[in-house]
Amino acid sequence: MLNGMLRNTLLIAKREYVERIRSRVFRITTLLVPIGMGGLAVLGSFSGKKMEGVQNMAIVSSNPELAAEVKAALLDGELPPKTVEIYAPATNEDLVRLNSAVAAHQIGGYLKLDPVAGEERPEVTWISGSSINFVSKAQMDAAVSSALIREQLLQRGVPEAQVEGLMKDPKLTTMQVKNGSVVASNSERSFLGAYALIIVLYASVLIYGINIARSVVEEKTSRIFEVLLSTASSDSLMLGKLLGVGAVGLTQMAIWGALLVFYAGSAMAAAQGIHGLGSLGITKAELGYFAVFFLLGFFLYSALAAALGSSVSGEQEVQQFSFILISPLVVSVVLLPFVLGNPNSTAAVVLSLLPPFTPIIMYMRICSQTPPLWQIALSIALLAGSVWAMVWLAARIYRVGVLMYGKRATLPEMIRWLRYS
Repeated sequence: MLNGMLRNTLLIAKREYVERIRSRVFRITTLLVPIGMGGLAVLGSFSGKKMEGVQNMAIVSSNPELAAEVKAALLDGELPPKTVEIYAPATNEDLVRLNSAVAAHQIGGYLKLDPVAGEERPEVTWISGSSINFVSKAQMDAAVSSALIREQLLQRGVPEAQVEGLMKDPKLTTMQVKNGSVVASNSERSFLGAYALIIVLYASVLIYGINIARSVVEEKTSRIFEVLLSTASSDSLMLGKLLGVGAVGLTQMAIWGALLVFYAGSAMAAAQGIHGLGSLGITKAELGYFAVFFLLGFFLYSALAAALGSSVSGEQEVQQFSFILISPLVVSVVLLPFVLGNPNSTAAVVLSLLPPFTPIIMYMRICSQTPPLWQIALSIALLAGSVWAMVWLAARIYRVGVLMYGKRATLPEMIRWLRYS
């Protein structure tokens, strides 16, 4: 009997796998997702290169030395203006002429540095014809602050050579302790690499989990189950569906992973400073943990989705209840910044051990700062046990719910189903 159940389960899994692999949706999403991600990366890089600050501007101040220092700092910035005129001191006619130039879009605006009685720092005002972007504002703030510090140092008799040395930005090198050794680390790329894998994990569990619920409802409404149940048990049908849809997800992940490995080793990536997955902040250990948490997280939410799909009577109800299914995933993604900044806090540790949050929270902890091995092992054990319990519960709801038509099952009814053998 066990062999027969296993054979039926594999047949159902094969049917689900082949049906979805051959679908147009699978081909389109498999192709469009990497194209879309690549397009976003190129667009982000292009927009970053094309981002411009204020092209033509003026500085108005009663302090010529301070105005000259601000101008030098602006021209030495990452997005220097093309022209910077200085009006120090400025007359009323100069202000009228500058306002007319701003209104006629001849200049982007002008920076006023008005002295404040009893204070060393002037009142800084930017006057323009449109709102300023955050990059230009930050650059102006930095230029004024740098100019004030430089002016104060020179007034206090500090030699100009020392001032130049003090005003240089230090170069920060990031290191990380891994496996008891201090190794080089690129925190930005490590975060982006981990975040990208987490978004893939979140989207995959969400998409394929909801697909299982919709598939169950679709087969219920078309009465296909009545035919299938004549040759296979409800347990075989549910397990086969989970395995088949899970294999489709793994196939898509494998294709995208192969494309990522190919890109990371290509000449195009080398020209952008990327030399293998390691330079993207993705290690082999992280990929291994990703596979573990993806599989366990997928089966946990897919079993819950199968139970949800068998307890409702239409696809519209699946959409209404889908928020219940994805709410732990949404909470996990919202908490990612907190977990990243506090990977060993009590809240992060507790959340990473709660099965609904484990796939994302624990994985983020591993990518941020590898937790003790016992915590990783305990989280995997608890998650695996929750998967077994959810499959057991879902199978009992599934075996009765798939044959119910026209009504939504109530919670007392589903509890009663659990007592059926």
